[in-house]
Amino acid sequence: AGSQGLQTRWRGTEHRPEGILQRTASGGTSLGRRDSSSHAISSQSRITGSRNWRAMQDMRRYRHHYPDLVERDCNGDMPNLSFYKNEIRFLPNGCFIEDILQNWRDNYDLLEDNHSYIQWLFPLREPGVNWHAKPLTLKEVQAFKSSKEVRERLVRAYELMLGFYGIQLKDRDTGVVCRAQNYHSRFQNLNWRSHNNLRITRILKSLGELGLEHYQAPLARFFLEETLVRCELPGVRQSALDYFLFAVRCRRQRRELVHFAWEHFQPRCKFVWGPRDKLQRFRPRATLQPLVAPRQAEGDEGPGDSLQEAGTQDQTCGQERDPGGDRVSAEVPQPLSVKHQDAETLEGGQGNEAEPPSPKESKKRKLEANRKEQAPGEPGPPGPSEVEKIAQNLEGCALSQGSQDLGETEQPYLWPLSCLGSPSSRQSRTCA
Repeated sequence: AGSQGLQTRWRGTEHRPEGILQRTASGGTSLGRRDSSSHAISSQSRITGSRNWRAMQDMRRYRHHYPDLVERDCNGDMPNLSFYKNEIRFLPNGCFIEDILQNWRDNYDLLEDNHSYIQWLFPLREPGVNWHAKPLTLKEVQAFKSSKEVRERLVRAYELMLGFYGIQLKDRDTGVVCRAQNYHSRFQNLNWRSHNNLRITRILKSLGELGLEHYQAPLARFFLEETLVRCELPGVRQSALDYFLFAVRCRRQRRELVHFAWEHFQPRCKFVWGPRDKLQRFRPRATLQPLVAPRQAEGDEGPGDSLQEAGTQDQTCGQERDPGGDRVSAEVPQPLSVKHQDAETLEGGQGNEAEPPSPKESKKRKLEANRKEQAPGEPGPPGPSEVEKIAQNLEGCALSQGSQDLGETEQPYLWPLSCLGSPSSRQSRTCA
């Protein structure tokens, strides 16, 4: 049963409504814990090295787009979309989204203590603890993806929460993130206030629902690096492994993240988030750097730069997945030198083929070859002026006789200079 569970975990498995999430999503023991028995299960899993089964089931359900979910009849109402269009305030006792984005950015106490806004900023298709916030509908999902105004506000909301956690969105196109300048104090808050792990899980899920799926892998990778490599966020470590990692919907990127976690997890023998036999064989696919990367060329490489590649690949990950989800076929860009070298092959073997020489050029080349092959005692070939005259006479004879082009069929007979005589006699002999 344990081996089967590991296999299922490797294939992709996940999550649960936020109310239940509060029982297991964090590695700490403070805020947001509503079920002591579930919390005991989570603590026992950390002690015995077993996996958090609630997290596994919850995240699998999310990644498979809630196959058992019966969507409510909203009668045309779309409160989440209306909130993002700045038409209504969030409930209860809330304000408009523009007020949050403009006035809450540096108000960390308000962002920490208010527990009603996060369900509106990052809506999900599953219910949360704020019963005034309605679950996201599929119609709202499509409206979010098609509206530039809404999409822009969603990215700003993401940047707002990243700043609250001491993280900076380095590239809006790829989703690359890195430490912010005030990361030390904000990381300390993350370690102390474990309910923020629930918020991060919600954020990752919402990004995947609302068209920013390529933002998921860079953020998950960031937390894996900070928890497993730099050991800066021990209070987030369990959530990063149980939830953040498995919120990534792209199968290829999720597997690469699992392998990264396995490589840096200590002790490795107690790693339970993937089957050991597959982890030992699996290696992340080597990806080439873009041919031109102006953003990466600016400044020194930071901790988040390695994520740019993953964020870029994630943009096409949805096209790479087949229905089974096991095979990924993506075109690997070739280096510039390889592309130039294989140009002829790509063009059907033609390449940059030179144009065929003119008849006169062909005759000149053949005459030049005859001069190199002749014996040392024989008289040399005629000079350039004589060659041109002979070529003209041969061409005239060929036209008059209706013969084929001499440059392509046979070589002309070269008269020795001693036999040529005067120009008039040469012409008569040549045409005879």
